[in-house]
Formats: sequence, C-alpha cells, structure tokens
Amino acid sequence: MAVIAQAWRICIASFLIIFILIILTPLQANAQTEARNYLTLEILQEKTTNLIQLEGRDTIDLSNYIIDLANLDSQLNQQFYQLINNTISRADHSISVNFNSAIFQGDFKLNQLGIASSLGEGALSSLFTPLEQEKINQYYPLRINEAKQLPRVNIFRGRLYFNSTVFTGEVDGSNSLFLQSITASAAQFQEIVKFNQSIFGKLVDFNQAILNQNIDLSQSHFFAKVKFLQAEFQGTVDFSDSQFEALVEFNEAIFTQIADFTHSVFIQPVDFSQAMFCDRLIFAKGKFLDSLSFINSTFEKTITFRDIYLNSLINLQDAHLLNRLDFSNAFFTPQANINVSGLAFDATEAKLTGQPGIIAQFINVNRLEGNETVLRNLIRNFRSLEQIADANYIEYRQEQLKVKQISDRLTKTSWRKVFTWAWISLIPKWLSLNLLLLLGDYGTNINLIFSLGIITITFFSLLFWLIDRYRPNISQPVIPKRYEIIIMLVSYFILTIFSIFNIFITTDQPWLTLIAIAIVLIPLPILIVSIIYQRGRYHQLLNTTYFVENGEYREFRLFLGRLPIIPRFPFYRDRFMPILWDKRWSWLNYYDFSLINIFKLGFNDIRLRDQHLPGLISLLVWYQWCLGVLYIILLLWTLSRTIPGLNLLIYF
Repeated sequence: MAVIAQAWRICIASFLIIFILIILTPLQANAQTEARNYLTLEILQEKTTNLIQLEGRDTIDLSNYIIDLANLDSQLNQQFYQLINNTISRADHSISVNFNSAIFQGDFKLNQLGIASSLGEGALSSLFTPLEQEKINQYYPLRINEAKQLPRVNIFRGRLYFNSTVFTGEVDGSNSLFLQSITASAAQFQEIVKFNQSIFGKLVDFNQAILNQNIDLSQSHFFAKVKFLQAEFQGTVDFSDSQFEALVEFNEAIFTQIADFTHSVFIQPVDFSQAMFCDRLIFAKGKFLDSLSFINSTFEKTITFRDIYLNSLINLQDAHLLNRLDFSNAFFTPQANINVSGLAFDATEAKLTGQPGIIAQFINVNRLEGNETVLRNLIRNFRSLEQIADANYIEYRQEQLKVKQISDRLTKTSWRKVFTWAWISLIPKWLSLNLLLLLGDYGTNINLIFSLGIITITFFSLLFWLIDRYRPNISQPVIPKRYEIIIMLVSYFILTIFSIFNIFITTDQPWLTLIAIAIVLIPLPILIVSIIYQRGRYHQLLNTTYFVENGEYREFRLFLGRLPIIPRFPFYRDRFMPILWDKRWSWLNYYDFSLINIFKLGFNDIRLRDQHLPGLISLLVWYQWCLGVLYIILLLWTLSRTIPGLNLLIYF
C-alpha cells in the first residue's frame, strides 16, 4: 500500500508540473513578443540622442526592435536614415549602430546610413578626422573618370552590429566603405543582399548567417578577416573580381547554388574546410598567394580552377569529389602543391583534369598507407583522359611512397624482429624498387632510359677498345695510333657528358641515379680489366683482334636473340672475319658491338672469336650482354607505358 501511495503522489506531482508549464508557456511567449516592440519615430529620436556604451564605444542601440521600412510614406521611413546620419556625422568620433536581434520589414538601404562623400585629394568631407581621411585615401587611391568627376562613396565610420537580425526585404550596402567591423552572426537575409563595389577595412563576420537569396560581393576589397563559418547560402554567391588581404573562413558553410570567385585575389589563407557545394564552384583566373583548404569538403558539381595562379597549397584532404575538378591552363609556381590525401572519387563523373604532363607534378600524397585507393583512382583518372605522362608520374610517386614505407619498416623494426624471414624478404624488394626508381623513374622516364643506355654503351666500348687495341707487354706490342686514341677518348667523353647532363635535366635525384649507374657498371668491369693487365696475356693469336664480324652483309639489323660469341660450326666460322685495325673508322666497330649488346641493334654482326679467347674477356662481354637483356626489358616496359597506343603491356 505504501508503494501505491508513493506512486500516486509522484503522478499527481508530475501532472501539476506539466499543468504549470502549459499555463506559463504562452505567458512566456507573450512576454517575449512584447519585449520586441516596433520602432517608432519617437523611440528613434530618443535612441539617437541617448547613446549607450558597447565595447567601449558610443553606440546607437536599436536592438530587439521591429523596424518597419516597408511603408515608404511613413514618418519613420522618411526620417530613419537621416536621424541616424545626423548623429553619426555631427560627432567628432566614430559612433557604432547596434541592430542586434532586430527585424527589418521591407528593403533596407544600408548604404544610406553612411556619409556620402567624394573621393580624391582635398575632396573628402570635413566631417572625417585626419586619421579617417588618411585611411580613406589608402583604401581609395585617386581615381578620376573620363568625365573628370570624382567618384562618390558611402562611408561608415563606426561598427555595425546585425547579430541575429532578420531582414525580410532587400539589403543594399553597395558602393560603400566600412572603416570599422561589420558583424552579422546568425543573421537571416530573406531577400537579395548587395555589397558589390564595397571596401571593408575591418572584420566582416557572417558566421551562421542564412542567406535565402543571392548575395553580391563582386568587385569588393577586404582588408581584414572575413568569416562565414557555418553560413548557409541558398542563392547564388558572387565574389567575382574581389580581393582578400587577410584570412578568409568558410568552414562548414553550405552553398546551394553557384559560388563565383572569378578573378578574385587571395593574399592570405582561405579555409573552406567541411563546406558543402551543391552547385558549381568557380575560381577561374583567380590568384592564390597562400593556402586554400577544402579539408573534408563535398563537391557535387564542377569545380573550376581554370587559368588560376597558384603560389601555395590547395588542400583537398579527405574531400569528396562527385564531378569534375578542372585545373586547365593553371599556372603553378615551384611552391605550388595540391594535397589529395584521402580524396574520394565518389561518382563515375568524378574527374581531375589539368594541363597534360604538368598537373600530376603538383599533386601530392603525404603517405602511402590509407591512400592506396586515392592513387589508384588518380592513375585511372589520367589514363582515361589519355594523359599517360601524368598517370605514370602518379605511379612513380606511388612507388616512391612504397619505398619509403619499406624503408621505415626496415629501420624502425624492433631489434627482436630483425633478421627474421619477414624482415629479410623486404630487402630484395626494397633494392629492386630503388633501382627501378633511380634507373628509369619506375618506367616513366624514356629520356633517362636512353641516357642510361648511352652511358653503358660508351663505357663498355672504351673498355673493349682498350683490351683489344692496347697490349704493350707482348713480344710485338699492339698500341693504337694517336689519332685513334684521341677520337676514342673524345667521343667517349662527349657522349658520356651529354648523357649525364640529360640525367640532371630529366630526373629529380640525379646524383643518386649516377651512383646507382656506377654501382651497376663500374666495379666488376674495372676489376676484370685490372686483372687482365696485371696477369698479362699468354695465348695464341696475341697479335690478332678478339672481335670478328660476319662478312656476308653490312646492314642495320635487329639482333634480339643473338649471342655474343660466334658459333663453333666450321661453316659459320668461315663467315666471320677479324675486324679491321688499319682503317680510320675502325674504332666504330667497338661502339657497334656494344650497341648490339645493349640495344640489340647494330650495323655489322660483330662477335667475339671462339678460339684462344681469354675467359676474363669473355666474362666481361657476357656481363654486358646480360645487362643488355635487362636493359631491353626495361626499355620495352617503359615504351609501353609512355607512348599512347603502344599497348605492349597494360597497367591500371
């Protein structure tokens, strides 16, 4: 029974509380409604006479009023702007106006609250203090039109407060200069807003503002921070031909229709993080001197960066792309960078376009982990656009990130796990990837491949010429003529220096590439040649060349499957004759032989003789021939990836 009684008491108490709330809610609503009164002419006269202090400044307090400007014949409408202007202009200092939580009914001609004045030296109104005149002249350098008339502008001396204000009609603040800040946080604009051809000297704050119709801020100049955090733009947004000198913030803003920033200039960072773009975003012919951030933003329509000037970072990290992102004809400085880490291609229409062969060089992904899909989408994106060079460059960057990832695993592994099979198996993978990156940019740099081939051909040609033409320590020494020595050395240095110079031009790690080439080419051949001259040569046919040529023909041929030593079959042996030593062009035979071993192309079928051939010389030739096989595979792989239509291998 006690439990039942307690339950009844709880039910009765709850009922009484609900009843009281039901009774008091209308009373509170009525109290709130009564708290916001209509602004009358008498109240306006009293407010403009008795100023309050707000943030340490004299302020006309018109907050929480319903301001009816819809009736053009009303006394309030006829004297509203004049009374406020009289108070502002007669003071010897700036006076702010507070419209916080007010409701404007009808059109609000904001530019009529300012002091209209002509611009130019000596033309400013005497109502402005010397400091204000100096500021105005800084914002508006002297400009006289063709009719020799000084331009006029509406100048606001004090701060303007529109926080939580509701505008039911059009707001016109065009052709104005705001010397102090203008704040409109959580304001609601139900009709068109005009601030075109205006200059803002201090903070512009429209955080959480709702703009139901179009807003025009074209040809405007912002000298201080601009804040549109969590703003909602339900109409078109026009910032074309505007300039921003300080930080611009559009974090979490929603753009329902077109946002136009054509020809705009951004001096400081611009932040669109977590913004939503439901329609087109246009930055065509704009200039970005600092970073532009779209972190975790969503683009449902096209984003146009055509003809932009970019001097810093565009951050698209974790952004969602559903349509085309266009960087056509953009100009990128060496400091430019497009961060696409985590960029999601969320629709089949999602594309990233730019100038072929250039755009990919400015795309950056900071790490491989978590960006595998991003890189794969970018590669497919550029291949579908037939921008093969860009696709290859992205794949090259992908392999660089993979090498870095493997390097970190090798160096940062706990000492207990070092020399395990999992750790050891990474080493050959790391070495092979590094070689492919250094010796050909992972099959993407055909110029580097050809430079590598020329260096290899000239190096081995010089070695073959040396061991064949310079045999001093025998009964009848073999020594080349001075002309042959000069032409061989000069040709070697010219071709080698040209190839090295080309490597410095075509790759971003030339010194590491040259070190990799030296490791592959120099140690074993130099060791073999040193042993040959150290031991001396004691065999038959010491006075005869080691190289023979097929005397049946002389033509440019493909020797893809040819081995470097002549066959043992006597009839074939009869076809091959020793190369000539007594001709002025005989040094070319060594280049021809080296060319055949590397490129598998040549003019004469030159090979090693099979009789009385020192094993070390045979080893040197076979070493080059094996390098040639690997080289031709690398060359064909690179050609298939760099030449459109040459589909030897297909990579996606």
